[in-house]
Formats: sequence, C-alpha cells, structure tokens
Amino acid sequence: MSFYIHPSCKIHPTARINVVEGYLDKDAVVNEHAVLEGYRIEIGREAFIDRFATIGGGSCFDRSAFLIAGHWFHMGVNSHVNTARGVTVGNEVGIGIDSKIFTHGAYIDCYGLGAPVQWEGVSIGNNVWLPNAWVNPSVQIGSNVVVAARSLISADIPSGSLAAGTPAKVIKADAYPRRLTDEERLTLLVAIVGQLKTRLADNGVNCAVNYNYYEGKIDLIADDGDTVFYLLEKIIVGTASKAAIVVKDQLRRNGIRFRFEISNGEWKKWSSGSCTAQQ
Repeated sequence: MSFYIHPSCKIHPTARINVVEGYLDKDAVVNEHAVLEGYRIEIGREAFIDRFATIGGGSCFDRSAFLIAGHWFHMGVNSHVNTARGVTVGNEVGIGIDSKIFTHGAYIDCYGLGAPVQWEGVSIGNNVWLPNAWVNPSVQIGSNVVVAARSLISADIPSGSLAAGTPAKVIKADAYPRRLTDEERLTLLVAIVGQLKTRLADNGVNCAVNYNYYEGKIDLIADDGDTVFYLLEKIIVGTASKAAIVVKDQLRRNGIRFRFEISNGEWKKWSSGSCTAQQ
C-alpha cells in the first residue's frame, strides 16, 4: 500500500502529507502548511488545497477512515475534513474558507453522562459550494447545491437546493441548474470577457478576445496561435497559447471548467494517463 502523488502536482515544502494509501491526481496544488493525513485519501484532478487546510483529524488512521473526492476538489484556507467514518465527494465541490466537515464528535462521557456522540460518514454530490459552512456527521448533500455562508448543516439537503441558516434549511428547492434568460446570458458573457481582457493585460499577454453570444463561445487570436472556448459544451479547440492558458484559468475561477489538457502544444481531452481520467 502506498500514497501516489502525480508528478504534475505542486506541493509546497511546508505542507505535510502522511497517508497510507490512495492518490493525489494530476495538476493538484497543495499550499503552505496544508495537512493530508489518514488511512485512505483519493482526490481527482486539478484539486486545490489552500493554506492551513486539513484532511484527517481524529481517528483518521482507522482502516474505515477515508476521503474520496472527484475532480476540481477545492478546500479554502483553514478548512477541515474529518475522515474518521468516511467522506465521499463528487466533482466540482468547493469547501470554502473555514468550512468544516465532521464524521464524528465526542469528548465527554457519552455512557455515564449521556453526552451526545455521533459516528457516521458524510456524502456530497457534484457541483456543491459550501462557503464557510459546517457539516455534521451523517449528512447527505445532493448535487447542484449552494449553501449560504455560516450555515450549520445538520440534516440532509436534496439536489438542486439553495440552503441557509443554523440549522440549515432549504430556502429554495429546484434552484439549480437554472436556465438563464438570453439577456442574463449576454450580460454574463460580456462581464466574463471583460475579466479575461483584464487578466490577460495583468499577465502582459497581447491577444484579441472576441465572443459569439449565439454560439456561446469565446475566440482568442494570438501571435502564438488561435483558440476557441465553447462554454456550454465545455470544449477547447486550438492552440495551447500563453493567452489560452490564462483564459482557461480565469474561466475556472468563474466555475467554467474543461476536461482538457495540453498535448504537443494543442488542447486535447483528458488522457487516460491519470488515476481518475474516466471518473
């Protein structure tokens, strides 16, 4: 048994990794003083584990302890995932700054004093955002869920929900996915293109940025090659130019993520040369 870290991962020297088995897949970033410890941890591609984030905690070296997370798993500063009874996380899940996920809670005598104690796993679906939220043991959160900051999640949240409060309650069911109106989509696309132009300028990259609202695409015309981003289909066609790399990263920051990587200077779909390419 061993813990495999893909060579493309960027691990800060102050990060501490002590895991018995599992993997950290392609292009993960682990920042200063982050901690990954425990019996079993499996994390998909392009993860981002920020400063002082912790995976592990009490009982994390029990054989029943694990974290299994999909692609684009995000942990903000000072966030924590306790793995004692297992945490399963889908793709594109963000655990924001100071967010906590627990699978056990016990300190004073539960038998003699009748104090509360919980030991049970947590599961989270795809496309979930937990900014500065707290998740208690045994909770199941569906897919396409947004939870308001500073919420305490002590009961299940169904897919598509917007939830908030202490304890958290669904304040709008079937909120996501939501089809934008034509006006909303155009306004959003114009704003995104404005962000891209600013980011390119900040990086000293000269590039023409055009967009086609009807096709939902962004065209880059650069000296080192042209690239097209199809936002709805999540497809990239063309050259992996310096401009395209900057734009891909900025789109990621807007939650628009592509299963594409660089191969011989071009954008290609994720290859099978990773632990979780087919997930």
